[in-house]
Amino acid sequence: KRVGICTGGAGGEIYAAAKEGIDTYITGEAPHWAAVAAEELGINLFLGGHYATETFGVKALAAELAEKFSLSWEFLDRPTGL
Repeated sequence: KRVGICTGGAGGEIYAAAKEGIDTYITGEAPHWAAVAAEELGINLFLGGHYATETFGVKALAAELAEKFSLSWEFLDRPTGL
């Protein structure tokens, strides 16, 4: 019913998500204890990969700045598997 999204390595914020009433939390990566905590808190935890979850914001910012300031840009995709 309430979804929280935080890119990168924000799995350690699972308790903060719980305080906000989040029942599904999406982030890039998390330590093992965060997965255990999510289960104990009844929160669905989805880990999409640190790098993969951060590229959307960077691309969106680049596109916005390019349009606003007539700039050209290129995203160099270097996935790490994390």
